[in-house]
Amino acid sequence: MSKAGAAGRVLLFALLAPLAACGPAPGARAPSEAEVLPAKGPLANATVKRLLLVDAARAGQRIVAVGDQGWIVLSDDDGASWRRATAPEGPLLTAVDFVDAQHGWAVGHDENILATSDGGETWTKQFSLPSAPGPLLDVLFLDARHGIAVGAYGAYYETADGGRTWAARKIIPEDRHLNAIVCLLPSASPGAQTVPPRLLIVGEAGTLLLSTDGGAHWTSEASPYKGSLFGAVVAADGSVIAFGLRGKIFRSGDGGLTWAAVDDASHATLMGGTRLPGGEIVLAGAAGTVLASRDQGRTFAPVASSESARLYSSALEGPRGEILVFGEAGAHALPLPRTPPAAAR
Repeated sequence: MSKAGAAGRVLLFALLAPLAACGPAPGARAPSEAEVLPAKGPLANATVKRLLLVDAARAGQRIVAVGDQGWIVLSDDDGASWRRATAPEGPLLTAVDFVDAQHGWAVGHDENILATSDGGETWTKQFSLPSAPGPLLDVLFLDARHGIAVGAYGAYYETADGGRTWAARKIIPEDRHLNAIVCLLPSASPGAQTVPPRLLIVGEAGTLLLSTDGGAHWTSEASPYKGSLFGAVVAADGSVIAFGLRGKIFRSGDGGLTWAAVDDASHATLMGGTRLPGGEIVLAGAAGTVLASRDQGRTFAPVASSESARLYSSALEGPRGEILVFGEAGAHALPLPRTPPAAAR
């Protein structure tokens, strides 16, 4: 996921499951018969803008986006042009994550897990469970071998061999949707003292799960919110920003143990987000909502969008001074506001 995780997310189980079953998102027009996506190769920009793209990530300088009907599209010029990757046909894909410029994974409905080892050009199916009651909603790889996928009804899978095998685990007693997983503290660099990754899962009914040992054990933490959380972003200073239903945003400065509410006047559900190379945090959601923070997530300012009726589910760094948002209208570039939000409180 654009990690943030995330994607997102997107009220994914509640909103996107019906979309996958019934066709294009409200307000979006599916490609006509004359615009059917080629098996691979260049796509017309008009066609891309009619796709439902749920999540996106960078594979080196390349952008890889996933979405409806198992489509995976690539851009090597910051979203100016797109082409279709070679991937198995399948249901909606909800999240994508790359551990380096070559190795990535995507997950989605039917608990599909796809993998690539050539920067997203070609994908193969590693795992699928068509009888699953809900989709996988996020995937995170800590390195090229160790990964975790989470999803609806408490779905949790892990691999220690790059996805050749996936093992299911039950990490909470309830069947709550696990919407996103993020790494709060990465492993130490090679040669340094080993520090187990610190991980956070956010989910339905304010679910907050923390692991201090790379996912071997999980503990449930007190949540600041009873509604669903759809994603989280780690700020440059190490603080964590979680977000979700009704535009709720919360910030933790102690690794997810305690949280404080952050004002968001829009009240539009937030579904995905990212931290840009300059440190800005961008959140995206319903009704064309895009928010940006330049103070480590203490305050957010709206980003103007001409697509107010669209649902955004993910965001990435775009061309210089711009944000790329993904959702019902495919990929859409927005200018990053030059005026910073109010001073940190």
